[in-house]
Amino acid sequence: MEASVIAEFLGQLARATGQASFLAMVVWLVIQALGEHLNAEWRCRLWLLVIVRLAWPVSLPSPVSLFNLLVAPTEWAGPEHSSRYFADELLAQLDSVVTHPFVSGIWALGAGVLLVRAMAAAGWAFWVRMTARPLASWEAWWLLQDCKEASGLADPVAILESARVKSPCLLGLFRPALILPAGLRSELTTNELRLIMLHELAHLRRRDLALNWVLAAVEIFHWFNPMVWALTRRIREEREEACDERALASQPQSCREYGEVLLKLLEREPELPARAAVGVGMLGNSDDEVAPLKHRLRAIMKFRPGTRTWVVGFCTWLAVALVGLTDPVPRSGLETAQVRPAASAMV
Repeated sequence: MEASVIAEFLGQLARATGQASFLAMVVWLVIQALGEHLNAEWRCRLWLLVIVRLAWPVSLPSPVSLFNLLVAPTEWAGPEHSSRYFADELLAQLDSVVTHPFVSGIWALGAGVLLVRAMAAAGWAFWVRMTARPLASWEAWWLLQDCKEASGLADPVAILESARVKSPCLLGLFRPALILPAGLRSELTTNELRLIMLHELAHLRRRDLALNWVLAAVEIFHWFNPMVWALTRRIREEREEACDERALASQPQSCREYGEVLLKLLEREPELPARAAVGVGMLGNSDDEVAPLKHRLRAIMKFRPGTRTWVVGFCTWLAVALVGLTDPVPRSGLETAQVRPAASAMV
């Protein structure tokens, strides 16, 4: 019984990862086609649809489903398969592979290693959060309250400093705190600190701390799919740019100063922080690569408030959701009955 449950689970996992990979290609083509008509916020939301597809537990057949394109009658392959679809044949073969005990063991080993890694990251974040000390600056505290009001946040947020972080970051899923590197406050002007706070509070407004755990869970379950790793990486990059846009929305005249803040933080820590399952940092989580940061700087320099409309983003997102979160329409009994006589006539 237990083996059959595991086999069914891995079969569903394989189907989900295959469908999500196809949807990811479509989302990429849509983003490339629309270009600058989509801002980072809507690009991130489009990629999140792929995450939803990976964990989609409900089957909603629809004639407009994107996955109807993957369904073809098997009479093309010969009369002996006339009552099935090519996709069904492929899924049956896929099930026989992923449910093999050796494959199941390899998957469980990889998932276990990543689960331990996520728990270690959570332990590190908890340790940093507990050992950080309050920032001794009433000016910074009042500035944080002003930024919270500008960001539309009412939840309490502590402002702390710690020698264990190299760039500003947000930690704590249930008790969020803005952690500044020790000594950074004295190196920043008031407006530079304000820009940093607006960026980190944008993460909190977007609920990116909770999203971190969702992305970590997707990586654990779908670790065998390279597309998943590329997808979660892209989402982390897009959300940093989205937070940049939110931070600059209230003071678009500070684009140059905002870019200089990023460069100042990079000078303090030449290597970018490694990606973790918890926390969001000002410099992002890009596995020690500077290319995403360079892309952010270019986007900051070109930022213009109100140049993109949400209508394009919402309509695009809704269309992709309708075709990407639905399943192909199953064959009716009448259609199958019509195929069989035709197949018999070919014999």
